[in-house]
Amino acid sequence: MPPTARPSAVNAAERTRAWRDARRRMGLVKLELWVPPAARADIQAAVRAILIASSRGPAPAHSTSPTRGTRPMDQVIDIDWTVKTLSEALQTTALAREGEMTVRVMEGADPVVRIVMHEHGDLPIYLSVGAEQIVVSALLWPVDEQEDRHAFNEFLLKAQKIVPLSNFGITTVAGRDYYEVFGELACKTTLQTVLIELRMLAENAIRAASDLRDSFSAAA
Repeated sequence: MPPTARPSAVNAAERTRAWRDARRRMGLVKLELWVPPAARADIQAAVRAILIASSRGPAPAHSTSPTRGTRPMDQVIDIDWTVKTLSEALQTTALAREGEMTVRVMEGADPVVRIVMHEHGDLPIYLSVGAEQIVVSALLWPVDEQEDRHAFNEFLLKAQKIVPLSNFGITTVAGRDYYEVFGELACKTTLQTVLIELRMLAENAIRAASDLRDSFSAAA
């Protein structure tokens, strides 16, 4: 996330409503599971498998090779991704071509990729590439707007255990602290895995802005 970029205010209610309406139009239903801690790894593996299958979509009827100019989604790369190569690869994916996401590079001392997830209420996600890892993050809401922030911080740390594949933190943007949800990947990961991380992060950002805050208010 570029330190000079000031995000627009997060309207949690509108994002959540748009996201849920989009899920209903797709014929999806909400499913909530309560499982023992020992089953967490199995649930995460199942979620990952479902997302992999949904990201791939149906195979073309009369094609055995990828579309010209695209990168095989599960191709293992031999060199680390850079901001430039990863942004170019993301722009060739079906999600970008079909308008589910928009990808552009934000130049600066440390350039990042800004990815707008249109199917998740135009949620912006920021992707940076370091020497050892890729970080994807989404801002949630300003810390100073959270009621009883100290109690909420403790609640968030406990809730983090049931949010698959993402973490919560606090980051400073233009001198103001914001809650954020983020995930990390190895620099040699596949493009398919990057897409899975983006979709999971978007899902968790929407969930944090609605279900987690509602749960905290109900428990307070």
